Order: sequence, then C-alpha cells, then structure tokens
Amino acid sequence: MINLKDYIARDRIAFVEARDKQDALAKLISLSDDPRHVADFDQFQNAVLDREYIVTTGIGQNVAIPHIKSRWVKDFFITVGVFRNGVEWQSLDEKPVHLAFLIAGPEEHENYLRILAKLTLIIRDKEKRKAIIGAQTADQVFKLLEDS
Repeated sequence: MINLKDYIARDRIAFVEARDKQDALAKLISLSDDPRHVADFDQFQNAVLDREYIVTTGIGQNVAIPHIKSRWVKDFFITVGVFRNGVEWQSLDEKPVHLAFLIAGPEEHENYLRILAKLTLIIRDKEKRKAIIGAQTADQVFKLLEDS
C-alpha cells in the first residue's frame, strides 16, 4: 500500500504567493532543489517546465499536479504548494489553482501510477482538499496527507 508520507517532507510544503503559473512553478521547483532527490537541478527544472508546456497540469477542483519521470531525479518525492489567493493555471475547469503537488520520480520508478492514484483520491475528497488549503502550517498539511 502506498503511503504519501514516504514521499512528502515538511520542508517541501509551502504557503506561496505567485503572480502566475510560471511564478508558481518556479517556486515549486525551487522548493524541490535537494541533491538527495535531484541529480541535476537545471535539467530537472527544464523537464518540469517542458512537461507543463505540453499540456496544462491544472486538473480542476482548484488543483494542479505538475509531474515528471526523469533521469535527473534520483528518488521519488512530492513538493506541495498552497496558493491561498489562487493562481491562473489554465486549468481544465478554468478555475484558479489553490493547491499544487509537484511529483517527480526516476524514469524506472514502479510506483509512479500508484502514487498518482493515491494523490487523486485525496484531491477528490472535497473536505480533505479544503482542509489542506485552509491549513495554517506545513505540519498541519503533512498530518492531513499522512493520515490518508
């Protein structure tokens, strides 16, 4: 069974102000700069931005899930951004994003789809989603995700 707490760290959970999607992605990418997980930060950054350019990761319900599998990523991780004021993300439902999960993993990671599925289940729970967006601290967000 997949447990998200294995992939999320409190120092990769942030309450972020962003002007637009590019600014939001830049801040999420910056939070992900950790040599334990990312082998080449510049290549990682390019991969995330290239993926977003192909098609928006704003899935609706005020959530975006930018995600990549890349040889520049050593170990699977999730970075969480809470955007209280919302960010225009060209989402499928045209609503602003208040919660983004940047998911990254190595190309050969076998649990990639399971982790995405688990995260999607959490996001679909309206009360859980609202609680995460309304959380006041990274510890509160971590606890909400840890209990899932």
